[in-house]
Amino acid sequence: MARRADWQSRFSFGGRLPWAVGLVLCLTAGLSLAVALGDRHAGGLFDLVSLVPRDVWHGQVWRLVTWPFIEPGPLSLIFALLFLYWFGRDLAEVWGSRRFLLVFGSVALTAAAGTCLVAQVDAPVLDHAYLGGWALGSAMIVAWGLWFPDRVVRIYFILPIRGFWIAWLTVAVTVVYAIYAGWEGYLPELLAEGSILAWLFRRSLAARWARLGRDIAIRRRDAARARRRAESAAHLRLIESVDDDAPLPPEVEGKIQDLLSGRTKPKA
Repeated sequence: MARRADWQSRFSFGGRLPWAVGLVLCLTAGLSLAVALGDRHAGGLFDLVSLVPRDVWHGQVWRLVTWPFIEPGPLSLIFALLFLYWFGRDLAEVWGSRRFLLVFGSVALTAAAGTCLVAQVDAPVLDHAYLGGWALGSAMIVAWGLWFPDRVVRIYFILPIRGFWIAWLTVAVTVVYAIYAGWEGYLPELLAEGSILAWLFRRSLAARWARLGRDIAIRRRDAARARRRAESAAHLRLIESVDDDAPLPPEVEGKIQDLLSGRTKPKA
């Protein structure tokens, strides 16, 4: 237990960060720099760790995990680390480090697996290479904005905007880019943002599904009652048509008329 707390404290940088954020920061920076250095000398390393659906379907399953932790350029690496520090820190402090890793690890795997599945029906996606943490970064921005809707950030350090609006603006910008440039270039971002939205609104979605299930059950019950009523009415009509010479008692005749007119509801 002490050893585990010790290595976690190392990634917290003296308590300045939740250890999960420090861990992802170190992984992203270390792996990106190592791959960039190796690619310069050996070549092909960026291609080896990218998410390419065709290669995943051919058995290179490590690509499902490596692609979001390796940035292809120095500017994208700087922004990835800054977004993780700005937005990931607040989320990890509220959720806890384990929950933070579980949520965004699940988002990364969902985005990667979903991209590979879509590639089976959309040929341009099959050979597209995806690399870098922008998909996770955009999902983190959406989560931060909806979790802290009244906090204010400044775009380009000038324009103030509330968390609620920056979350939905991020989703809107991703959708617009996907429409204009083709969704094959933005599929992981779309899936990552959709996954985090589904997780954030999971309770309301579950309530809607439960309500829909109850409505379907009620409609089925009413349909079954109507069907039994129609069958009973048809049977009584058959009795009347066969036995015209033997009139039924008035009280039975009245009940039959009520049943035929739908005023009497038989027991379920």
